Amino acid sequence: MIKLVAFDVDGTLRDRDYLPESTRASLRKLKEQGIALALCTGRSEYEMESLREELGIDWAITCNGSHIGYRGKTVFGNAFPKDTVRLWLQEAEKQKHTFLLYGSEKMFMTRAEDPHFRQGQQEIGFMEPVALQSIDEVPDIYQCIVFCEEHEEGIYTGEEKGRYYIHRWRPWAVDINPTGMNKAVGLRKLMDHLGIRPEEAAAFGDGHNDFEMIELVGSGIAMGNAVDDLKAKARYVTRSLKEDGIAYAVDKWIITSAS
Repeated sequence: MIKLVAFDVDGTLRDRDYLPESTRASLRKLKEQGIALALCTGRSEYEMESLREELGIDWAITCNGSHIGYRGKTVFGNAFPKDTVRLWLQEAEKQKHTFLLYGSEKMFMTRAEDPHFRQGQQEIGFMEPVALQSIDEVPDIYQCIVFCEEHEEGIYTGEEKGRYYIHRWRPWAVDINPTGMNKAVGLRKLMDHLGIRPEEAAAFGDGHNDFEMIELVGSGIAMGNAVDDLKAKARYVTRSLKEDGIAYAVDKWIITSAS
């Protein structure tokens, strides 16, 4: 019986401002069945607040698993050491790289204007960040996005890239998360907190940073628009986001097993 369903956001729940009405109806149906819902995304809690409230979802696993919030309040978090972040920002200033820093309540940016950030904002819809005033006053940071080329990321990750969870999502942008973190780690933490076993959970995803999450749960579901590698790992492959893929999967594989 399914007790928890986790959803990646971009490319899964929504495409920019487009969120199918069939998806909204399916979320209501799941809640009526007493099934817990969670967002599970590489974005920040700050960026997910309006969507979470709009959809009536209590839990958000953000920053690729590094932060878990309940109705916007931190429940679990694995932040970078502040000294590490300060060193990165000092180096970024020399290299003229821009950092996007994900805290629990705000999203900070180190440079007022960056063409790569603006391109990312246009492509996937970043919210406008707050300017970081001083590296001496850095709050807890759960994820960094560095706008740099792949050959430059070693400046921050070091020679041993296994020290961090790294997800390069554009040639000019890379996510960096604390050691050992990914969406599955955050989702398992939430499942342990709620007393839910992996076989009692389902998860939807479409991208490379969904691999671990899809493998963790008993019902890993890849969207029809997912990357081929994720489809190969998933237990099920549904239709695409724009073909009502979540509604199709909920009716075919989740509600039936929840009853």
